[in-house]
Formats: sequence, C-alpha cells, structure tokens
Amino acid sequence: MTNMYKAGVLSLLTIFLWAVSNIFLRYSVLEFGCNQFAIACSNVLFSGLAMIFLGNHRTDVLKIITNYQTWVFGALQIFRNFTMIMAFVYVSSTEANLLANIEIVFSVMVAWMWFHRRPSRVDVFSMLLIFIGCAVLVMDLPIKIMAKVAAFVCASAFLNVLRTVVAEVYKDNKSQMSIKDRLSMTGWIMVVSAFTFVLVAALLGLLVSYLPPAWYNNLPFLKTLPEPSEYIALNNILCGMVNGIVFYAASMYCYLYAVSLSTSEYFMMYRSTQAVFTYIVEFTVSSFTALPFANLNVVQWFAALLVILSSACMVLMRSANADKLKIYVNNVLHAVHIR
Repeated sequence: MTNMYKAGVLSLLTIFLWAVSNIFLRYSVLEFGCNQFAIACSNVLFSGLAMIFLGNHRTDVLKIITNYQTWVFGALQIFRNFTMIMAFVYVSSTEANLLANIEIVFSVMVAWMWFHRRPSRVDVFSMLLIFIGCAVLVMDLPIKIMAKVAAFVCASAFLNVLRTVVAEVYKDNKSQMSIKDRLSMTGWIMVVSAFTFVLVAALLGLLVSYLPPAWYNNLPFLKTLPEPSEYIALNNILCGMVNGIVFYAASMYCYLYAVSLSTSEYFMMYRSTQAVFTYIVEFTVSSFTALPFANLNVVQWFAALLVILSSACMVLMRSANADKLKIYVNNVLHAVHIR
C-alpha cells in the first residue's frame, strides 16, 4: 500500500504542474500568437531534451526507438496537447479542465474493456454524475462554441486515457527503475516522437500550400496545419522551450512514475482535482496579466462540485480503508431498512 500512497502524492504533483502548464500554454496562444500544433510539438521536444540531459546517458536508445509503444505514446501525447490547446482558444483553462473530467468515465470504461477491471456500482453511479456535471457545463456555454469545445475536450480526454493505458502497459516503464533511467527513457520517447511528428507535419503543411484553393476551402482541418516556418518561429520556440523545460518535463516524470506504481484509472481519479488547482493558478495569473478569466456562475459551480465529489468518491473506494467504508455503509443502510 506504500506504493499507492506514493502514487497519490506523485499524481497530485503531476496535476498541479499540468495546471500551471495549461495556463502558460493558453497565455502563449492568446497573448503571443503561438500556433497550437507548433507549440504542442516544441513543448514535447524541449521537455524531452531536458529529461535526457538530466537522465542516464547510457540509455539504450535503439531499444526505445524500435519499440512501437514509443511511437504510439508520442503520437497520443502530441495530439492530446493539440486538442486541449484548441479548447483553450474558446474557454478558460478552468472550464476546459472541468469538462476534461469526462476522461474519468472514458478511463474506467477502457480499463474494463482492456484490462477486464470491472467497475463497481459506486463507479457506475459516480460516472453518471460526472457525465451529468459535464453535460451541464457544456449546455451553459454559448451555442456558437458549444459543439467545438465539446469536440476538442472529448478528443483530448480520450487521447489522454489511451496515453495513460499505454504508459501502464509500456514494458520498460517499471517502478524499479532509477530516477535517472526513468528521466532518460521518458525523454527519448518524447524527443523521438516529437521530432518525427514535426517533420511529418511540416511536410504536410508544405504539400497543403500547393493544393488548389477549392480543396483548401472545402477541407477545414487543413487550415489547422501550420506552415513549415511556424516550427522555427521565435514565439513558438521560446514558449515551447519555457513550458517544456520548466513545467512539462517534471510533470511527465511524475506522471509516468505514478502510473507505474498504480493503475490508469487510479491516476484518473486524482486527475479530477486538476480544475481546483487550475482555478487558483488562473485566478492568480489573471490578476497580474491580461489573461482572460471566466468567473464561474452558480450552475457551473454546482456542476463542478458534482464532478469533483463524484470523482473523489471513486478515489475513496480505491483507498486502504475502502473495505471498512463499504462495510460501514452497508451497516447503515441495513439499520435504516430495519427501522
């Protein structure tokens, strides 16, 4: 059980760093005009380089490169960042992170199908409340951005769940690894995948520039591809470097370590508190900068509490005292039934 407590601490530290990272990325897009895909790639690239610098320099790079899980994890990492950054264009970081709690539902369902970890009745009831809370938050948004925000957040949430599952089954991600080995392994995964996706995306952006205007206008997703010059633009490089080295490198180490000590759905339960950290940090930053901050109304606060408390209930049922709690609840229900 010591590992589970350690995983809890690492999960909370990861979530705090993600909150700060998300706000920095949103500020970079809105205030410095960074391209969403370009900064997502540079963020992963520089955070990987920072981990390699601090890690074990005798790491078997060829083994990492030839592992297909490296490429799967890297792709999920970059596209997850991209879809979440796209959501930041329309709503605040706090609102986006509250909606992103839908990934808890995705996490339990995927764990059930993939690892055959059947959810309990408490899980099912809590997931229903989380879904209702997220639905209320979406319905409270302006109609013109409702569908876009829901699509980007759901895509980001599902990609993050898949990324966590890959991290759990990654054959080289073991709890017995030393700190330097873990830093180096994670760094090479991120650098290899980021560098490859930058090259592929840059080539696609170059090809798109030669397409007939009719094709470009009829396929809106092509407009999201940055031009090759965007990847070397000063704003995208500097903002990606600051976020990648200062915030994201540390968060990714804690994240992989936490998952290796526990399970993917256990980590996702703690993930539900990210909105709390995000709200505090975003409120503080907006007080000293021009970063837009959306105050939550009564309906949003109700939905937020519904989501967070439901997720906390799922965490509690996986704690050391879960069996005692279940016995206590059953005794109370039995006593009420007798009366």
